[in-house]
Amino acid sequence: MRVARVSALAVGLLILVLLLGFFLRTCLLAPSHVAAPDAPMLTRQNGSIVVRDGSPLQKRLVVTPVASSRDTTDVVLPAQVVAMPDHQVNVLAPATGRIMSVAVQLGQHVSRGQVLATVAASDLDQAWADDRRARAALDFAKRAYDRARGVLAAGGNAVKDLESARNDLAQAEAEAQRTHQRLQVLGARSDYAAQGQVPLVSPIDGVVSTTNMAVGENITDSTAVQMTLLDLSSVWVAAAVSEDRTDDLVGNVTLDVTFPSIPGRHCAGPMATLDPALKPETRRVNAYVVCSNQDGRLRPGVFASAKLNIPADASILVPKSALLMNNDQVSLFIETSPRVFQRRVVTITYDEGDDVRVQSGLSAGERVVTSGAILLNDD
Repeated sequence: MRVARVSALAVGLLILVLLLGFFLRTCLLAPSHVAAPDAPMLTRQNGSIVVRDGSPLQKRLVVTPVASSRDTTDVVLPAQVVAMPDHQVNVLAPATGRIMSVAVQLGQHVSRGQVLATVAASDLDQAWADDRRARAALDFAKRAYDRARGVLAAGGNAVKDLESARNDLAQAEAEAQRTHQRLQVLGARSDYAAQGQVPLVSPIDGVVSTTNMAVGENITDSTAVQMTLLDLSSVWVAAAVSEDRTDDLVGNVTLDVTFPSIPGRHCAGPMATLDPALKPETRRVNAYVVCSNQDGRLRPGVFASAKLNIPADASILVPKSALLMNNDQVSLFIETSPRVFQRRVVTITYDEGDDVRVQSGLSAGERVVTSGAILLNDD
């Protein structure tokens, strides 16, 4: 019994020795080399960073070409509707005299050719009388010329008599033309001739803006304005531009106008013209845009808000994610060739939004690392 136990113990120790020997042989006789570490993901060459092809770093870099764009600067300005100067007509009385009737009132719409008022003018009576005398003299001169020509043909008259008759006819024609034109200047119409009155007729379709006429009043100055008519089918919107913005009013400048008192009303277009001088009380200059006003709702004096669109110089925008701070300088990485990157110091303006405007240091078409640039920032 005891011998069997000793034998089993000896066999176990033998097996343990054999296993230990196998293990030591495996460890000691195995190749002694150690696996070489992976090559670095990036290296430096002549001031540039080269990323190893196929490395995890390469997959985390996002490179985007940049392009230049032309933006506009929007400036909101106070504005007001005004009548266009060439759509404003002052109506003057063609002759002095007493106002007999006024057919329109302030704010009324009038049509071209409509009678606005009538004036009993002594000058008109004189003009009608002159015209009748001139026409009578012309008729007499024509008959005298025809008679002189017939007598000369029969041999009973001298040539000088025919020439004298021809001269009288020419003078009569000139006088008749003068008196007729005088009636036209006075605005004389045959339907008012019997009353000795001259009508004031509207030269345009428009609105009566001002009137100084009252029935029974005497007009003593034919150069005095009696009415003002406005053609409001199109109006100007005058936007007040501050003095420090006047240099921007060049090139393709546009105005975008809204009207707080007329919700939904909108007007936009290029700047039509500009005041030649600043207004001394406001130190501003008016920029004008033409707005259609077929419904007549844009009356002079209506307040508006004008957005002045000033074209800006071509600029380059890059995402903020591309920017890095390096020794108090803003920089980014550009790809100069496949997998080769170079740091570039840039000057930027901090605009609202996800992009910034690059003022210097970057050109359109260059490829910029817009994501993952921090992985290259090993300085």
